[in-house]
Amino acid sequence: MKVVLPERLRPIVSRLPSDPEIAWYTDTVSCVEAMPGAEVFWVDFTVKDIGRAIEAGADLKWITTAGTGVDGWPLEILERRKLTLTNGAGVGAIPISEYVVMGLLVGLKGLPALVRAQDRRTWLKRPPSLSEMYGKRALIYGYGSIGRAIGERLRAFGVTVTGVRRRPRNESGVIAAAGWEARLPETDLLILSVPLTGATKALVGKAQLAALPKGAWVANIARGGLIDEKALIAALRSGHLGGAYLDVTEKEPLPPDSALWSIPNVILTPHSSWATEHLLERAAEIFLDNFRRYLLGGPLRNVVDFDAGY
Repeated sequence: MKVVLPERLRPIVSRLPSDPEIAWYTDTVSCVEAMPGAEVFWVDFTVKDIGRAIEAGADLKWITTAGTGVDGWPLEILERRKLTLTNGAGVGAIPISEYVVMGLLVGLKGLPALVRAQDRRTWLKRPPSLSEMYGKRALIYGYGSIGRAIGERLRAFGVTVTGVRRRPRNESGVIAAAGWEARLPETDLLILSVPLTGATKALVGKAQLAALPKGAWVANIARGGLIDEKALIAALRSGHLGGAYLDVTEKEPLPPDSALWSIPNVILTPHSSWATEHLLERAAEIFLDNFRRYLLGGPLRNVVDFDAGY
């Protein structure tokens, strides 16, 4: 068996069970060159043309990645060739949930105004905000591993959390996606943690933002396409929304002329909420577990449903 892995995994995954042949790559070209005869392939961010790499691997059976979203993947190729794709669901739960808490606290407490005052060496006469996290009501659309990690941390601040799932399975505190909009009028913190698919594109638009109570905050750490950006900007400028924490935007990098840069109650991070020193080791742990399962012919973790898009 031949396995193709990114070079940066070598310090973590130097050996695999059953001692297969391992080919290491550093970029798209070396990846494509390594693909002939490969059965297992780990797709790294250094591969800029995933479709080309997959097409070069005529013997592929299982493809894996440390990423979660697969909206930019050539899923039609994988489905046509009956390949199994697993992702890194859960790998970024800890850093992403910490970013959400950070972004919301920064916004609710008015930290940017405090930092700018410090830069000016100005002692403010009054705090920029009197808001508390305590007592807020959060609605988390997308209650998988990341959504649950966010909910766990928010509850520690005294926030009431409701999760939204496609199939809630009668779980307490979790509702079905079909009824999520009815909860908007009682939502202070709307958090999006769901994959971008045909069903979730522009999930939050003018009507959904208007249904939120005045002063509510929106946080998006999934994909920019989940929100109608023009509607969001209008809701922010009108004063209806308290603010927004955005780790993702419709266009990335965010264009210099975007209004989001200059709206005071917007907290922006450059799609960095996944960042952690432990990312590779957590992804490698899932991969090694899955590799053992693969050798035994058992079910793999984090298998992507091509029809659902995640």
